[in-house]
Amino acid sequence: MNAVSPRLAIMLIILISSLLRVILDGVIGLGVDESYVVSVARMLSLSYFDHPPLHFWMIWLTTHLANTEIGLVLRFPFILLFAATTWMMYRLGTRLFSEWAGVYAALILNVSAVFSLSTGSWILPDGPLMFFMLAAALVLEQLFFPARIKPSWALWIIAGFLIGLGMLAKYHALFLAVGSFIFMITSKERRRMLLTFRPYVSLVIACLVFLPVVIWNQEHNWISFLFQGARGTAKGFFPSKMLGNIAGQAAWVLPWIWGPLVWVFLKDLLNGPGHPRRQLLQDRKWFLCCLAAGPIVVFTIATLWGAQGLFHWQAPGYLLALPLLGHATTLWLRKGSIMARFWLKASVTIFVVIIVILGSHTATGWIKTLQPNWFAQGDPTVEALDWRDLSVYLDEKGLLHSQAKFIVAPHWIDAGKIDYVLGG
Repeated sequence: MNAVSPRLAIMLIILISSLLRVILDGVIGLGVDESYVVSVARMLSLSYFDHPPLHFWMIWLTTHLANTEIGLVLRFPFILLFAATTWMMYRLGTRLFSEWAGVYAALILNVSAVFSLSTGSWILPDGPLMFFMLAAALVLEQLFFPARIKPSWALWIIAGFLIGLGMLAKYHALFLAVGSFIFMITSKERRRMLLTFRPYVSLVIACLVFLPVVIWNQEHNWISFLFQGARGTAKGFFPSKMLGNIAGQAAWVLPWIWGPLVWVFLKDLLNGPGHPRRQLLQDRKWFLCCLAAGPIVVFTIATLWGAQGLFHWQAPGYLLALPLLGHATTLWLRKGSIMARFWLKASVTIFVVIIVILGSHTATGWIKTLQPNWFAQGDPTVEALDWRDLSVYLDEKGLLHSQAKFIVAPHWIDAGKIDYVLGG
């Protein structure tokens, strides 16, 4: 990749990856979570039961502006968000380390399943969450590593606003505030910041932006907070469950990326804080470790006592650790590491092959035609098919325009699929 400039490389990454997402999203239907989101988003609300409102608001606005619920149209804002997220990953890596560190961090972001697929284009809260987390991280970098002696008030205000918007997408964004506090308290040079009003004003602004969620929960007996909190309730001691969760994280990130990412993150984390003047490089690494550690550690450890843990909950932490891997990759390649070069090329190639195979099978079912025995227990890709024939079936049975006012479904997954194709 060094045959081109870093700026050209990042533009190619953004353009090619965005084009592939548009093609893929144009041939497959909405997943079960996406169908549910579109159905729920038809009713505008301050917040919602299982997630804060931002991605619901995005869908509500898109459907009203475009006057359609076609999957690709609804996904397109999320594709644009991830293009911007990729650019910000490049900028964060560049500001902390080097331009090529930013390029490699952005490239790895785009060949990791949990980021490039679900975050990159699906109608989920993770897209806006990670967009605003990286935007906030860029502002925090300017606050903690300023080009001038004293950062302006405006940066603190912007940081609070962006963290608040992240919390409107998903509660994970709170870890940015926690990580920033840990970074300040562990840095002698920055501890004095905690003696000023600025961090606290920033926190108040974040809370004010998040206020719609609090108001909605207060009006609904705190149901969303109770629901999410109950998922972390201790039930016992389950080491095997935690190991299974870790394996799931590796699978979602992709094992050949997760391994080096965790190794670099743990190495830099265990090295501890760096002195802002004598150990500037480690100081910058420690900044990322403080921001990344919360989601990774909390949601992994919680599964040890039996808490429900989904494999993508740690992803915001891994997102903020990616510049560390981008920097390490730059050093490996600079030293002429053949293994690092092979790993990087193989990561890109394997990911593209996986996407082509899974995307084409989801759209056509060709693998099932060739090897039906592989799907004896069912085909998970059918979850990405829209139930377009349902309205035809109901019409043939005389039910589509009958006096029935509702349809009963056995599960929320089925209800979301039904409601999406029938238009509510």
